[in-house]
Amino acid sequence: MVEVIELIYDKQQQPIDFYIRDVNISFAKLLNKTKEELIDKKITSVVGIIEDYWLTSFASVDKTGAPIRFKSYGAEFDKYYFVSAWKITKGRVGVSFTCITESEKAEIALKEKLEKEKNARNKTEYKLKEKTLELQNSFDNLHAVNTKLAFQNQEKDRWAEALANIKVELEQQVVCLNQAAIVSETDAAGTIIFVNDNFCKIFGYQRKELIGKDHAVIKSGEHSSNFMTSMWKTIRSGKVWKGEIINKAKGHNNFIWLEMTITPFKDVNGKIIKYVGIQFDITAQVKQKETLSKQAEKLASANSKLAFQNKEKDKRVAELAKAMYDLSYQHEEKDKRSKELASAKEEKEKRARELVIANTELAFQNTEKEKRANELAVANTELAFQNKEKEQRADELVVANIELAFQNEEKEKRADELAVANTELAFQNKEKEQRANELAVANTELAFQNKEKDSRSEELVLAKEEKEKRANELMIANTELAFQNKEKDKRADELIIANKEKDRRVEELAIAKELRQFIETSSTPIFGIDNTGLINEWNQASERVTGYKKEEVLGSNWKSFTPIESEIKASKILNLVLSGKSTANFEFSIFSKAKKPIMLLVNSSTRRDTHGKIKGMLAVGQDITELVGYRNELEIKVEERTVKLNQALEKQKELNDIKSKFVSTASHEFRTPLTAINFAAGSIKKYWKKMEPKMVEQKLYKIENQVLHMTRLLDDVLLVGQAGANELKNNPSHVHLGAFINEIIEEVSISQEKSHQIVVLDPEGLKKNTIFIDKKLGRNIFINLISNAIKYSANSKKIVVEFSSNKKYIIISVTDFGIGISNTELKTVFNPFSRGKNVDLIQGTGLGLSIAKEAIDAMQGKILVKSAIGKGTTFIAKLPKTK
Repeated sequence: MVEVIELIYDKQQQPIDFYIRDVNISFAKLLNKTKEELIDKKITSVVGIIEDYWLTSFASVDKTGAPIRFKSYGAEFDKYYFVSAWKITKGRVGVSFTCITESEKAEIALKEKLEKEKNARNKTEYKLKEKTLELQNSFDNLHAVNTKLAFQNQEKDRWAEALANIKVELEQQVVCLNQAAIVSETDAAGTIIFVNDNFCKIFGYQRKELIGKDHAVIKSGEHSSNFMTSMWKTIRSGKVWKGEIINKAKGHNNFIWLEMTITPFKDVNGKIIKYVGIQFDITAQVKQKETLSKQAEKLASANSKLAFQNKEKDKRVAELAKAMYDLSYQHEEKDKRSKELASAKEEKEKRARELVIANTELAFQNTEKEKRANELAVANTELAFQNKEKEQRADELVVANIELAFQNEEKEKRADELAVANTELAFQNKEKEQRANELAVANTELAFQNKEKDSRSEELVLAKEEKEKRANELMIANTELAFQNKEKDKRADELIIANKEKDRRVEELAIAKELRQFIETSSTPIFGIDNTGLINEWNQASERVTGYKKEEVLGSNWKSFTPIESEIKASKILNLVLSGKSTANFEFSIFSKAKKPIMLLVNSSTRRDTHGKIKGMLAVGQDITELVGYRNELEIKVEERTVKLNQALEKQKELNDIKSKFVSTASHEFRTPLTAINFAAGSIKKYWKKMEPKMVEQKLYKIENQVLHMTRLLDDVLLVGQAGANELKNNPSHVHLGAFINEIIEEVSISQEKSHQIVVLDPEGLKKNTIFIDKKLGRNIFINLISNAIKYSANSKKIVVEFSSNKKYIIISVTDFGIGISNTELKTVFNPFSRGKNVDLIQGTGLGLSIAKEAIDAMQGKILVKSAIGKGTTFIAKLPKTK
């Protein structure tokens, strides 16, 4: 019967009670209760009487760490027990109870029987030597048994020490695994039998709220019945189930996404006895995906809104298409990550199959254990035979005692005969008086007889002393035999206890081996570092993630696998763990064998030996390299999208301002010619009959000029729209430069009523050459430049158009001597609707220079400006030479 207890101390650190933390079935049956009714209960709430010696003994084990064994009487159950106690962790003690009531009562009965037989054994002188020889044989047999028992005790101690070390190490490994993963166990019916701290923490339950409850207590209801049926069908068939599942934590609408692996555990007969679920919280990843989706929706919404507000700006549509293309690329990346995750899941399934093989090996080990149990049964049968031989010798000793009693009776008869002889001697003395004549002879004879009697009396005294000596020796021998029998029975009891302890240790070793195999084949990297900084543990997942085999890293310093930028942080974590503290969820960078950086999310705990001394650390990691890369990439893309969106919004704001300026300017610019047209048409209509033909012709000419002006305004607006939508096409052809420029000068001069003298300078004779340009775009450039030169130089009647060239360009500059442009306004002179503060009432839309700049850019040329207030302005157009 075994239990795990947690001691309760008062303020003076004296033990007053203890909690039952775990029990086996035998202990539960002793108290006539189930395990669930006992676990986490105080012992005083279960039994009426608890022995004080038990509490002090258990407290001694907890404080000193030294195991203890003792016999004790349990008043509550009226039974005797052999009690073993050993320390598990601080405050927790393992206790084993073995009922020895029958042997103790047999020993008491034997003592009473020996007391009754004490007098009878005083008569065993006759066969003392023979029995002494038999006793010596018994001693030899007992010595052989003791030797065998001592060997078994040595084996037991060796196994106990090995198991203790393995148990301590595995407990520490389980701690690390529990820190990294969310673990739960259910029986075959789905009832929860174990959850780790991470499980309780993430779902918001206390452990006692979950143990004994159906696993459906955390069911979210978000999955279809077909999904749940398929999952149960898989695990009930003995297969491993893997997938993503959403469960519900304690509270309202608190859902958690998990990446889950459920593994069925079977007994040696292949029957499923429990299910073990290992889960990882992927809620953050799911939320990141949702956030990305929402950001994509916001981006699409922003771009849609931008497109709605600026339908005429096809350029914005192109940017939205590019953004959607990037988003599609992100989805492709997400699909790629999903495929990689599926590959990781296949790897986990492979590990699960290896775990099944390990379970098969465990079943084989259990078979070996049964063989050892059969061998132990044979040994117990041999011991029973020896006990039977001992009882046979005891029966022979009883027969010897009876024979010795018979001899003593014979001696008493001889003593009676001696008494009769003495009576006869007295009669003879009387006869002596009567026979005076025979007195001398009779006295002589009597003296001789007295002498003989004294001799016989001395012999009788010596015989009596010898008999008492033999009786004392026999008593000592019997006492020693009783002690040896008692010791032999004690050794037999200890052997039984040792065998039970050995079975328990073997079972613990099997469990430990199974757990070690489980950790070795875990899908997460697990590695250990001793207190000198050398690596002493490296599981298969660590090999897979880093590419280093176990034999390549064992005994190496951890710093040789760590980048310099991570070494300081990692050293602090290692020092913290070696001081006895655990750490959780710190990011740790290492090098792979291919010298590529790998990012691990690590949980670590202290490793201790059986004496509690710190001997290193054990760490459980999770490879988050791709996740960190994906996260960084996502952050960069989000940042880029944010910048682009802000730029788009800023540009949209700018366009809105431009649109407002355009509406204001266009309404004014269109209203002026329309007013002139309306006035001229009204005059003709009203005074048609009174007007002279020349006056009518002037009015019609004015209408024609204003219509031409409006047409140019509309052309400018359409050209700006095309440039904004990247639809401004360059269709170059060979054009005679002189004829092309002269035509434009003539057209502008006529439209301006030849108000200015336009001087053309051609020192290099370039007018005779051809130029490779788009004629339509070229007209827009030079009509705007020459028209502006005339418009903004009303007080100076001279305009200079000059031709020059260099290796790459034909250069045409237009110079006026008008109002000029300030230095601050030169920076925005080519922006749409940009007009100087000194233009006063000079008519214009502010689009001319913007159109000229867009047209020259489309032809891969350049436009420059030089100006001074009150002195004039020069625009320099550089057009690529003919290819």
